[in-house]
Amino acid sequence: MFTAIFQHEVGYLAACALIALILGGGAWALARRLGSPYGVWWVGLLFTVTSVVGVTFMDGGRASGACVLNHQFAEPFHTTQGVWNLAMMVPVGFFALMAVRRPLPILVGVVALPLGIEFIQATVDGLGGVCDSSDAEMNIIGGLVGLAVAATVLTVRRSLDWRAGLKGALIASVAFLVLGSGVARPMLEFTNVDGTGLSDANSDQKRAVENAVKEAFGDRYAIGQLYEQPCGDLPCKNIIFNLHSREKGHREAFGNGSLSWPDRKHLNVLLEDSDRPTVMGYPVTGAKAPSTDQEANRVARSYAQQHYPWAKGANVQQTYPMGEKAQLGWMTNWRWTHSGVLMPRMLDVQVDRAGNVSQIDVTLGPTHVDLPKAKLNAKQAENAVVKAVAARLRANGTTDATLQVKAFTVKAVEQDGTWAPHWLVNVTQDTKQQGDDTQLSNPGETYRVNALNGQVYDSGGASMKVR
Repeated sequence: MFTAIFQHEVGYLAACALIALILGGGAWALARRLGSPYGVWWVGLLFTVTSVVGVTFMDGGRASGACVLNHQFAEPFHTTQGVWNLAMMVPVGFFALMAVRRPLPILVGVVALPLGIEFIQATVDGLGGVCDSSDAEMNIIGGLVGLAVAATVLTVRRSLDWRAGLKGALIASVAFLVLGSGVARPMLEFTNVDGTGLSDANSDQKRAVENAVKEAFGDRYAIGQLYEQPCGDLPCKNIIFNLHSREKGHREAFGNGSLSWPDRKHLNVLLEDSDRPTVMGYPVTGAKAPSTDQEANRVARSYAQQHYPWAKGANVQQTYPMGEKAQLGWMTNWRWTHSGVLMPRMLDVQVDRAGNVSQIDVTLGPTHVDLPKAKLNAKQAENAVVKAVAARLRANGTTDATLQVKAFTVKAVEQDGTWAPHWLVNVTQDTKQQGDDTQLSNPGETYRVNALNGQVYDSGGASMKVR
């Protein structure tokens, strides 16, 4: 939440401070009128709550309807945002107990307020942001710390009734649990973060993403939250991230991307996922809206020359429409081949109908690799894939699968520091589930077959058993 403060919204922050002062002044005046001796504490409470709410919802955008559940509870203690989320709620807990003097209702409040804020961020357009359990966790801990400090002070003064408000606190707790489980929870989708799933990116990973994004797009986009994602059973990771528009009035627009780690050799960024150009499209200097493959090719080449000048050394380049009528624009590929073998270095640039870049896929690597001669031909590679896929389908309870396979090229692939030729095999399948006569058509996937030993790898890079 607290990262919003660093977006240089001076006017908005000044307005929040003014509103907080007005509400605090109103609370003080009301307390004096009612003869309450705790008016100064109510001023502090109204001021701090208004500040927390105002800063949290600063520059809110479209609600995602989803929340991240971080099961690594110690992780936010090691991040700047996590510490700030804790610190900003300490005064709230402190002033709340000093003003109310009833610990049980305040305990319910310091738990309910952060959870309510995260729910609003996930569900209310215009106030949307990142809904993250780590934020709520640190907010709650901060509120409890403030409550504990105030409770200590009041206990020493013997001015605290621990049983006061017990009935109201119990009723509020039950109502909160019922609303949370029966209303709020069904409205949200949850992404679990644990040791085998997502985890927050570290400082080195953040710098790597910043450098890669700067090379691709300069300073046009702001980088949102970053997460580290394991590659299943493989010894690799991807840093996944969001990019946000810096244009005023369009802060809700975003794209997403990933960077391979630790090699940093593969960058994929999707700025637009629609047949309508958006503010997220990256404008290319001097480019005009294309209407043909040739015009789109010129836009893509201009972008590549500005950001990836090494692409001009490719010996294979092609541009083709995305969709029957280029509804999604055009894709331009740059490839290197040697002796008919596809080399590791690649660049893909998609240009939308407005002439802006909507997607890039960058793979770094050598443009020439000496490889041993392949021992498997295309037919043998296809047969190996059929056996491996069929075995996996049987293990998953799928029967009557009709596979269509096509080995279309050989690519140089590095594994454990050694380069080898691998057949790339496209597979589409029509399947039936056990006890179901419905025919399901699955989109094509690309499998790899080591052309030296016949080992098959699925589209995610995991090895498969042939039998």
